[in-house]
Amino acid sequence: MTMLKDKTVIVTGAAGGIGRAIAEEAGHAGARLALVDADATRLEQTTMEIRANGVAVLPLVVDMTDRLLWQGSIDDIATEFGSIDAMVNNAMWVKYEPMAEVREDVYRRQMAIGLDAVYWGVQAVTPHMIAQGSGSIVNMTSPASVHGIPNGSVYAAIKGAISALTRQCAVELGQKGIRVNAVAPGPMPTPGTMSVVDEQGWEKRLATSPLGRLSTPEGVAKVVVFLASDAADCVNGDVLFADGGRSISKM
Repeated sequence: MTMLKDKTVIVTGAAGGIGRAIAEEAGHAGARLALVDADATRLEQTTMEIRANGVAVLPLVVDMTDRLLWQGSIDDIATEFGSIDAMVNNAMWVKYEPMAEVREDVYRRQMAIGLDAVYWGVQAVTPHMIAQGSGSIVNMTSPASVHGIPNGSVYAAIKGAISALTRQCAVELGQKGIRVNAVAPGPMPTPGTMSVVDEQGWEKRLATSPLGRLSTPEGVAKVVVFLASDAADCVNGDVLFADGGRSISKM
């Protein structure tokens, strides 16, 4: 597959889970990859394994809550590869707990990684995309942006903001040749979710899926790569639910 041949793609939160699946799929589609994560050990392993498939990979261990550092890293990516054709904002840190128990430091950390880093990242990548006359930004949101979930007040607020930011940026940047879309994956067993959802919880989620199965990182990655590629050149400002129909089901 060559949907992203010779394209430079930034993926944040790329060391594991959905982010790693996106990186692998984008590499398979021919992209050059800039992989960003705060976990140096896991990022090194992911980089090594993707490079083994002949993919050009630039790993960056970055604290994206540091605006100047994060924006400077994006400029470094453009210098290294000569262009930035797509950006996938996937990084997130979440702690599920009742709203009444959320501490300010926990709230601030979730906001800094899940929303602030996306905003400043898009701001930094935009001039590079404007200069080349094209670009695609894909933000990761969630069905929680429109449907409440237990103990997810901060997470839902962040993802709601991401969906709104996606639409705003699509309007603001579209005439510059930059498309901005979002993907809302359904629940799936990843290292992050396995620690907070028990077996009964997974059975309940499976029972409410019209397809009779849950989303997978690999399936979501295919959707992201499509939106990042020129195959989606008429798609702008959309929030694509990759949840197998769970969000519209009354099952």
